[in-house]
Amino acid sequence: MMPVTGYIIEKYNQMGSAYTCNRLVTEAEKLGIDLKIIGIYDTAVTNKGIENGGCLLEKRDFVINRYKWGKEKDAVNSLAKRSYNSLHAFNLYINKYEQVKRLHSSEFLMPKYLLGTSLLPYETITSKLGSPFVGKGLESSMGEEIVLINNDREYAYLKQKYKAAKEWLFEEFITTSFGRDIRFYSIRGEVIACMQRKSQGDFRANVALGADVKSYEITAEIQKTAKELYEQTDLDFLGIDLMFGTVKPYFCEINVMPGIEGIEKASGVNVAHKIMETIQGDFLNE
Repeated sequence: MMPVTGYIIEKYNQMGSAYTCNRLVTEAEKLGIDLKIIGIYDTAVTNKGIENGGCLLEKRDFVINRYKWGKEKDAVNSLAKRSYNSLHAFNLYINKYEQVKRLHSSEFLMPKYLLGTSLLPYETITSKLGSPFVGKGLESSMGEEIVLINNDREYAYLKQKYKAAKEWLFEEFITTSFGRDIRFYSIRGEVIACMQRKSQGDFRANVALGADVKSYEITAEIQKTAKELYEQTDLDFLGIDLMFGTVKPYFCEINVMPGIEGIEKASGVNVAHKIMETIQGDFLNE
């Protein structure tokens, strides 16, 4: 049998400091999978095909989507039999508004929210969400473009820093979860690892911003949440973030290209191996 082959779509071909990419390539190699990183910044789509590093890219069995924007990643997906996550679901659920609009579970509450630009009157937002409230860039990640707005002066700063036409997801601020949340990693609706993230003073709990992590119990409620969200999204590999509430947790967001450094270290689970093992199984079972 020919070895399974794949691409990771990333920003650059050389991702030497990228933990997740390196772990996936390492575990793929152990399983005999030929996995190559393709950087969108090093790629051009031409009338002869897709070029990377001066060479035409060949068709492969699969791609792993780890780059969000543009049409080049879509073109690279066309070279593969399978995409992880599927391109349609990946492109849809990158957007935080699509998440809050479409997703639901009996196991969490959804924060109150508004979709709008920073031209909305401050009083309009606070009358519906209270004060302070949170502003989220619709396609942000790693804590970027996530701001806590305490007053009209801080709200006015959004207009100064970002274009007025930029859309924001404004949400009520869940005070019970200040600086901490739960992240769990789901493979086709099964939770394989879970952690609590806790910041040192920041209201955001992203590992990329220096939050501490520790293992967290995988409860029946967490497993049910993952199952329900998989049924709704069809996302094979999914990071799910919940905020602490008083009655039930609140939905924070899902991540269609979650990093695995924090959760591997917190849980001790070899998440990269489980990902690559799942992908290999799809082709062995054909």
